[in-house]
Amino acid sequence: MALDKEEISERVLVIAETLINSGGMDNLKARAIAEQAGISVGSVYNLFSDLDGVHRAVNMRLLDRLGVAGAAAMADLRERGVTDVRQRLLALAGAYMRFVEAHPGSWPALLAFNRRRPVRTEPDAYEARLDLLFEIIGGVLAGGDFDLDEETRGVAARTLWSSVHGIVTSGYAARSDRRQADEIERQIDLLVAVFIRGLERGGTFAHAGTTRS
Repeated sequence: MALDKEEISERVLVIAETLINSGGMDNLKARAIAEQAGISVGSVYNLFSDLDGVHRAVNMRLLDRLGVAGAAAMADLRERGVTDVRQRLLALAGAYMRFVEAHPGSWPALLAFNRRRPVRTEPDAYEARLDLLFEIIGGVLAGGDFDLDEETRGVAARTLWSSVHGIVTSGYAARSDRRQADEIERQIDLLVAVFIRGLERGGTFAHAGTTRS
């Protein structure tokens, strides 16, 4: 039975992600995809304009998966009646750590792809997916006793995301054993504790642009 276009596209993306995850961006080859999918190279390019199009589609799926992981972590805490902001933020960070661990090649390739993307004047589907991730963090912060307006809460969410992202990605880039993973967890725990304490005290971040005596 012949596969339809949607089924072939799905097969191509699964193969492409496996190739990227096992060998990074350089491992993504149209001929390898075609051979494993049982289609011609021309069929790959009929589905996606070029390899960047394939990679972009893979990345969108990764971002969707990360969003699902974050939402699942929050749902689990809700079911257990956990409302503490610190525990919820650490649960999100833990979900991100596990995601990076599970995608040793495709996640770094996504980050490298993002760095060479052309600057866009308007948000696209990529930014929309990142915004959903920030909204999960912002929702957690909204449940805390912080004096934050919506705009500042959004900045706080992006700041915390960037900080955790930096700790996790730099840590796993140099990781050699379990002790490194433990160190990553300790750094995130300290970061979240200090971040929350600063918001609770109404530090300079919460009052950006003002001078405190």
